[in-house]
Amino acid sequence: MSEEQPHLEDVKIFEALSDYCQEYKVVSEGELALKIRECLESLSAAEREELERKLGGNLKELIFKSITTREEKISVFSPDMHTKVNYQGEVFYCLPTHRYMVEELEEAFLRWAKIRSPLSALRRVVKIFMERCGYQIKNEKRENNHLEMIALKDKDKHIHIFIFPSIKSVPYFIEENQLLSAASEAGGKKVIVVPTEKTPAPFISFFREQDVGDVLIWVADVERSSIDPFIGIHEDEAIENNFANPEQARRAVSIWMKKMHFFDL
Repeated sequence: MSEEQPHLEDVKIFEALSDYCQEYKVVSEGELALKIRECLESLSAAEREELERKLGGNLKELIFKSITTREEKISVFSPDMHTKVNYQGEVFYCLPTHRYMVEELEEAFLRWAKIRSPLSALRRVVKIFMERCGYQIKNEKRENNHLEMIALKDKDKHIHIFIFPSIKSVPYFIEENQLLSAASEAGGKKVIVVPTEKTPAPFISFFREQDVGDVLIWVADVERSSIDPFIGIHEDEAIENNFANPEQARRAVSIWMKKMHFFDL
């Protein structure tokens, strides 16, 4: 720990980070890194330079390690989140005195999903994909946790699309019967679009626990601006032909199903 007297900017940053950690108790690695960056950006250039001189290194890395490790504390004001948990392919940090609940990990995951996979980015991928398949996007509607749109090709072909920031967001929507009621009102084919995840774990959990009936689920890769199927086959050949790697995606799902069946025996 530094033996120098704490500077005002030192105290200001760590107090803000402490308040944030105390509020949520569990935060993802990405969310914490983003919050640290926001706190540093709130300082003036002179304050950042002074803090960098005092600490002698990359501020983001030093502050992150100070919060998430026991050995590399740089301030008495640093919050302590050294308890590390892997959940659904993401890394989370918890207060060591806090007995985190599954619900709080789930909330932290969903909170990070909204930041990591903004609906605007997913919308862009879906719009490009549907236009490539010969559809036009109409009647867009943004809700708190999802985006809805209608894709039209002709009077006989329209698709009601629901876009979510994570496959983990979908069960809450289904539980509230919003999906069934909204889908039945719109008619036509129903499709849920979600982003890729770091590991298959969230998709496997969803597959085991949820039944979406005849609703299709597609997975969007924002970085590659591509879409692949997860559940269901669309009868429109233009859509099937514009998926990035449909055979590979369906083969992966088939393998997951076999493994699930094996472990359920």
